[in-house]
Amino acid sequence: MDYYNIALASTMLALISIAKWYSIKSKSSLPLNWPVLGMMPSLLWNISNLYDYTAKVLRENGGTVKFSGPWKTRGLFEVITSSPPNLEHVLKNEFPNFPRGPYFKGVFFDVFGDGLFTADNGLWKRQRKAVAMAMSSSSFRDQTIILLQKLLQEKVIPVLEEAKDKKSFFDLQDIFLRLNFDMICITVLGKDPGCLGSVPLLDVPFAMAFDEAVEACTYRLILPPFFWRCMKFLNVGSEKMLRRAQTVICDFASEMVKCRIEELNSERGIQHGDILSTFIKMEEEEGRAPSEKLLQDLFMSILLAGRDTSALALTWFFWLLSMHPNVEQKIISEITQILKSKHVNNNNNNNSYDKIHMFGLEELRCMNYLQAAISESLRLYPPVPVSYRQAMEDSILPDGTHVKKGSKLLYFIYATNRMENLWGKDALEFKPERWINKEGFCMKEWDYKYPVFNAGPRLCLGRDNAYVSMKFMAANILARYKVKVDPGHIAKPKFGLTLFMKHGLKVSLDSREDIVK
Repeated sequence: MDYYNIALASTMLALISIAKWYSIKSKSSLPLNWPVLGMMPSLLWNISNLYDYTAKVLRENGGTVKFSGPWKTRGLFEVITSSPPNLEHVLKNEFPNFPRGPYFKGVFFDVFGDGLFTADNGLWKRQRKAVAMAMSSSSFRDQTIILLQKLLQEKVIPVLEEAKDKKSFFDLQDIFLRLNFDMICITVLGKDPGCLGSVPLLDVPFAMAFDEAVEACTYRLILPPFFWRCMKFLNVGSEKMLRRAQTVICDFASEMVKCRIEELNSERGIQHGDILSTFIKMEEEEGRAPSEKLLQDLFMSILLAGRDTSALALTWFFWLLSMHPNVEQKIISEITQILKSKHVNNNNNNNSYDKIHMFGLEELRCMNYLQAAISESLRLYPPVPVSYRQAMEDSILPDGTHVKKGSKLLYFIYATNRMENLWGKDALEFKPERWINKEGFCMKEWDYKYPVFNAGPRLCLGRDNAYVSMKFMAANILARYKVKVDPGHIAKPKFGLTLFMKHGLKVSLDSREDIVK
């Protein structure tokens, strides 16, 4: 360990020890507001359990708190809220006044540049329009199902079968992330990087570098600006990790985009439905020539939105099923009924067992309880637990909180989804039945009560597609295998921009014998 890390660790330990002593003495439910240091020591002390800690603080303070950072650190967030009326105010009613903002863009610019994730105003609208156009076509949904079936048969099943035969534990979260990485690259660029294409699985330097870069940038959001900027200048700590990861990311993204552009140039006149091709076509029709860098930035933003979200959602979903066998059995019963019908309809066509299990859109739509269970999993463990806005002008939130011009606001999705006043006394329980109406169909919730897919003009364009993908993979895996979580596995969220399971999800597989063949 170098002298810098020793000094930093010693300082942090001292602050944490003092903070712990004061927190024991203090009876206030708010984080202790220290002279000079503000509430930062409490934040650092609870960093390993930050989501539940912040949810508790918000719950005990009416859903909104003012956060005081260290002296002269205006770059940090100043308001944290989980109140649905406040979310509607920020994300819809005063949407133009609450963009991502220049500070957020500066924090993540090294990874996402001017991409959809960080962009505001006109540039954001143009990229979003292209994504919406590509994803709204009927052919896109049909191609998504075909692609899912192909990836399941050619990539997922061979990997799972090997793990089953070996009777060994493996990381299911890693499988889902690899699968989504391949799928996003095919959807956005029309190219398959082969992340899940070999047995045994190979390391993917880009994916590892991407995770490291996002993690490093996320720490910038909770560190005083002068602190992480000094780290960047000195090239130490998380900033050193970010700089190293950037090289890998840029090389990969540049190569993928250049290759796609060359293909498009050689195939002039041929219609392509992938997102990158759609954006290039739109820009050219409006007299603009998008740079390779902008195309890389768009790719990186969609990769974050598409890879992490549904992969992490499925990870938490399978862990929750392992804790609630009664829910799993209800899902199996639902799948069995659909398979019985499918088996009868295909009995005279000599279709194989595997092909019978390739669910289509109509069958997935019938899986109401499965959708309810996935929705409930997303409620308890939203893939994006917190998001960020910056006020361009003074504003008063519906609960009376004053947000000053330039202030940074965090809306805490993780906390909103666990509020007892919104979800009842059983808010912390995994209960898919809360989503089923009297007719047996899965209901939808108000976006600002259930902001898992964001809300307002920035509502996730891939929400419906994400449900299709998650239901498809969950149904096909459950129809084939009994997923058993390692008894010694510790399931814990990892602090970051998205809700990774800190130690992955260690599981083993057995063939499922209790389902129709």
